[in-house]
Amino acid sequence: MTAYIKSISSDVVLLPYTLGDSSKLKKEVYFEPAWIKMIQDNTVAILGWIQYEKVKWLQNNNPEVPGLVYKLAPMDEKMRKLDRVHKLWDGILECSNVIDVFTDDPIKTKSYDVDHFIPWSFVMNDELWNLMPMDSSLNSAKNNRLPKWDPFFRRFAENQYLLYEMIHDKEHIHKLFESCLRDNLHSIWAGQELYRKGNSKEEFFGILEKNMQPVYDSARRQGYEIWNR
Repeated sequence: MTAYIKSISSDVVLLPYTLGDSSKLKKEVYFEPAWIKMIQDNTVAILGWIQYEKVKWLQNNNPEVPGLVYKLAPMDEKMRKLDRVHKLWDGILECSNVIDVFTDDPIKTKSYDVDHFIPWSFVMNDELWNLMPMDSSLNSAKNNRLPKWDPFFRRFAENQYLLYEMIHDKEHIHKLFESCLRDNLHSIWAGQELYRKGNSKEEFFGILEKNMQPVYDSARRQGYEIWNR
């Protein structure tokens, strides 16, 4: 076998290494200088590829855990990017009343937070389709808990649909929406289905529910508490 490997390396293709003639634990491993240099020159890319393949395997085998890549290398909360989303909702509030999902009162400009419907600690992202304006005083009370799906999802979807209408009807809102794309809209389904022009309200609600409810249910199964608001 050792001779065969050597012949392949010399006559067919240069292999990364060949084996010596000693036996068992004394067997030598000879690395080819050309391969050593290539690996040294491309270490970052190779390690990145290994990490990528590892994450793919883990995600495929853990479909109920979203955002695994972020959980393997947790993102500092200070690095979260909600500023542009806040500006987007500021722009919407200048044009229309927005009803708070939890208080049923109009959101007050400059006294609201942008928060996640499904907790950030579970999804580990700041995707626009999971974000909502809410009363600042309630944000800490909600913390890492899930809102009750009924009735709060429909209220949440109403505000999302208001956002959707605004980004297609008002040019300055559309520009604010575009500024969010890099940091807050990575889900393919959201870009290609949810926020595409031409959805009816019923279609919009259906797309949002179809994609959010499995994530919500997964969080419930993994022990996230319901916020009894």
